[in-house]
Amino acid sequence: MLSTLLSLLSLTLLTIASSVTVHNTKPWPLCLHVESSMGWFPTTTTCSGFPGASVPAYQTNTFNPSGNWNGALTPITNGLWGTRFEINFAATPGHTWYDADMELGLSASTLGPSDHRQRMNNQERLSSLAGEQDPLAKANAAWLRSPSRWELLHYPKYVVADKGERLVWVYNDKQAPQVVQQFLQLEADFQAYCGPGSVAGQGMLSGVAERLREAQDKKTWYVDTQDMTITIY
Repeated sequence: MLSTLLSLLSLTLLTIASSVTVHNTKPWPLCLHVESSMGWFPTTTTCSGFPGASVPAYQTNTFNPSGNWNGALTPITNGLWGTRFEINFAATPGHTWYDADMELGLSASTLGPSDHRQRMNNQERLSSLAGEQDPLAKANAAWLRSPSRWELLHYPKYVVADKGERLVWVYNDKQAPQVVQQFLQLEADFQAYCGPGSVAGQGMLSGVAERLREAQDKKTWYVDTQDMTITIY
């Protein structure tokens, strides 16, 4: 009986209609690295040697993965990794668990439900967009009041300011020092993971490190649809 129920559940997941629409607003073709831990996603090319999906300049493509797909899509531009979008259709039939992961890279891009519905949290309606449309503008809004400005400028791979003290570049990856993650996650309030959160498996932390982990753990959301849209700005 149990095996029959599991088989029926698997069949239900496979047959649920699902879509991932990608809007490419850039004047050049977009290549998305495709990861799949469950189910199937229609790859159409390779990106930096990995299975990928492509979207032409100024175009929109809709992909139809299996209803039980669990994976991630990451834009790669000239070898530079952007924000990694994790999408899980498998956990709850008819729903999507999702997040924006900036631990491996960062780009001006967002992920949310295709019909723009808001997400609910204890009866409160909240924005459903993960990621950042304009990370540089968001970082600049927090820059001049940051107590870590001078320390951050010691890491030009991640933070660069012009002579007028306006940021002209922000980035993040696994090698970024904690002060960079702290600025992006806690001060600029990026709607993404800027570090591993509890996935790192560390014990009790203290001070800023624990605040970082708590903030990161709140960046996985869900909505009751399996039609999702990624926009690359």
